[in-house]
Parts: sequence; structure tokens; C-alpha cells
Amino acid sequence: MRNEKGFSIFALLIVLGLIAGVVAVGMYVAGGPSPLLKSVEQKLKSIKVPTPLIGNLTPARDLRGTWTSSIRGKGLQLYGKFATGPGTTTIYEEGDITLIINKVSGNTASGTIRYTNLCSTGSTAVPGYGNITVPKQCTADTGASPINIRVSSSRLDFGTVSAGGGTFSMQGNFTTSLISGTMVATTPYGDIKGEFHLMRAH
Repeated sequence: MRNEKGFSIFALLIVLGLIAGVVAVGMYVAGGPSPLLKSVEQKLKSIKVPTPLIGNLTPARDLRGTWTSSIRGKGLQLYGKFATGPGTTTIYEEGDITLIINKVSGNTASGTIRYTNLCSTGSTAVPGYGNITVPKQCTADTGASPINIRVSSSRLDFGTVSAGGGTFSMQGNFTTSLISGTMVATTPYGDIKGEFHLMRAH
């Protein structure tokens, strides 16, 4: 799936990396990181990426329907911490997901996925200069894109999702009313990890 409107977190990461280089030659913007950014490292340690799906077991439940963020504005939460030039950059993004599954055939669920209200923030700490903080950056709507999801029993594999210059791997588990899982994005600086939580819309 490709959507060039993309996630704002990738643009933010590039900006912070460039600013870190500018700081190294004597220019910087002061500002301490938010409490949320301070907790990113611990959150990254707590996110467990699931093992790949094995086998093709019959889907445990009917997935068809519309799935939306369990908590509005926090359907997905992404975290990253990287070395960028002389500094260390910490980033966070949250937003909403709308997943519509129209059909389940065998072990494949098909439909569309849409990301909205994506907002990211970040800061870079440079030794000797302090913190650089970028105000919240938002992307209102990436638009709906087709998606095919592999299903085995109660597990889901969304495969590789490309958006805004980053590549996400998404996997999860589902019940009758909830879908939860992890997202891992590969960037030139390293991996961004996160979680997503959806509920069945009524």
C-alpha cells in the first residue's frame, strides 16, 4: 500500500536531524522535551514485537465490518529514539485508524485502511547546547488505501505498509470486538516502534 500524503513523523525526524547539524555549528532553538517524550525510551523497551504467523488456521471470528480507534486520537502511538549527528533525537506520534474489512476469503481479509489526525512532536538533545523542540506537526488525512491482511486463527499480519517515506510492518491479534497489535517503521535513522488499538464500530 502506498500513500505519499504519509505520516508526519518522518518529516519531523528529518527536520530534527537537520537542526541537530545546525546546532553543532553554533545555532540552536531552546526548549525542554515534554513529559511524554521523556517516557519514550521506557515505552520502546516495553513494546514486544510478535513472532511471524505460522500456518493458515481458520479465522477464529468474523472480521468483516468497520474498526476505529479504541481511544480517539490514540488509535496508533509511535515512539522513536535515535542518534542524529551530535545529538539524540526523541519522537512521538499519535493518531487515528479506520480499518474497513469488506471480505474474508480463506486466510485473507481485504478492505481499506485510513490514517487520520496524525500528530507528531519531537526534541533533540545536543551536548553543550541543550534541547531543540519542534512544535506539534499534524497530517489531517492520508486517504483510504486498499489492504490485504493475512489471518490465522485470532492473529493478523498486515504485511508491509509504505507511507510517507517510511515502511511499516503491522501485526496483531483480534477478538470479537477488539484488534490490537504493533507497528514497526524503518527509517534512515533506525526503527520507530508503536502500538495500535481498534474497536469494532457499532
